[in-house]
Amino acid sequence: MVGILKNKFHQIVEDTFWKNVATLFSGSAIAQALPILIFPILTRIYSKEALGFYFVFVGIGMISQIIVSLQYELAILLPKNNKDSNAMVELSLLLVFANSLILLFLIMLLSPLITPFIKQKEFISFIYWIPLSTFLLGVFNVISHYLNRETLYKSIAIGKISKSIMFSIVQLTLGFLGYLKAGLIAGLLAGQALSALYLLYCLFKKTTFRFQWNWNLMRHLAKVYKDMPLFNTTISFLSALSNQLPVFFLSRYYGASASGDYGLANRVVLTPMELVGSSVGQVFFQEAAHLVNTKGNLHQLVKVTYLRLFKIAVIPFLLLLLFAPWLFSLFFSAEYISSGQITQLLIPWLFLNFLNSPVSYLFDVLNKQRFMTILFTVYLMVRIAGLLIGYFVFQNIFITIAIYSAIGVVFNSYIIYYYLKISKAPLESIY
Repeated sequence: MVGILKNKFHQIVEDTFWKNVATLFSGSAIAQALPILIFPILTRIYSKEALGFYFVFVGIGMISQIIVSLQYELAILLPKNNKDSNAMVELSLLLVFANSLILLFLIMLLSPLITPFIKQKEFISFIYWIPLSTFLLGVFNVISHYLNRETLYKSIAIGKISKSIMFSIVQLTLGFLGYLKAGLIAGLLAGQALSALYLLYCLFKKTTFRFQWNWNLMRHLAKVYKDMPLFNTTISFLSALSNQLPVFFLSRYYGASASGDYGLANRVVLTPMELVGSSVGQVFFQEAAHLVNTKGNLHQLVKVTYLRLFKIAVIPFLLLLLFAPWLFSLFFSAEYISSGQITQLLIPWLFLNFLNSPVSYLFDVLNKQRFMTILFTVYLMVRIAGLLIGYFVFQNIFITIAIYSAIGVVFNSYIIYYYLKISKAPLESIY
């Protein structure tokens, strides 16, 4: 028995897939662990209202970073030659810069219409920092995709760690100094800036990339990968909006404290999800794209990835399902026991979502964007209806979240079936 386990361990250690995942995972582990470790301190320094607005700010950034590049960075991994890949980097960065400026202009223009919807009037001025956050996130995403193509997983990991360390230090420092309104967001921006600058450094020092600005090639590739802005941006936008919907909805209808409760619950569970999911997802994307171009066994990769993720997640998610209220009360103070109760309601959906998240790159490599756009549109509309029913019919935050989670369970169950089905189809090189 010991010999079998030993052989199994050596197989895992020698598996290239897991070696690459481990490199990204180690960086993500430190990067994701630090914010969770300081949250017990932050919840005792900053108010629930400040945390609630912070999660709303983060939620807006999660959505705007998708639009700013039009998802063209996803095409960086797909070309067979480096010349085309480099041009996609240039196109993506150009879009990030231009669209961030457009976003700033729109916020300035529409601020009289936006501010009445913000109940926390002391935080209104921070909406003007959204374009900067969007720009920094966009730069990080574009370059990390190129470094992924170059298999520079260690550089991506260090970038994530530097971001986490910086914003943790700044948030704690400003909190202790009494900057209880600006501290959380200022720390976030500082971390995003450091990580973006570090990846820019790696781009020029550790790769052969140089700006060429071949405008004809960029125009040609923009047409070749036109499904990225047409469908991927829409899909990712709908998915991000769908996932961030409760933060905005609860802040509007149940108050900033409610969004703080939900935001903390969501963040604690999302941390292990992102910790493993983003690392597995980047490696899965590269291997899936390679299998499509070489007509390999994609279905086997999908099945094995699902199985690996299930084995990793089942025990931690089960523990949270059983003990979340007690754990939140212990680590974040008794004031946040309600966050633990919300976590219990979210666990079934988040568990299935965790399984699907890394495999979601499948619709990119198999060119299924059109169908996924329709599916995610329906998903968003049903979720909006569920939240509205929870509020206007039941007037209860826990029932509202339970309905939202149940809809997520149904959707993700179908997605698992769908991904397994389409991965069986005969493979062709799409691009």
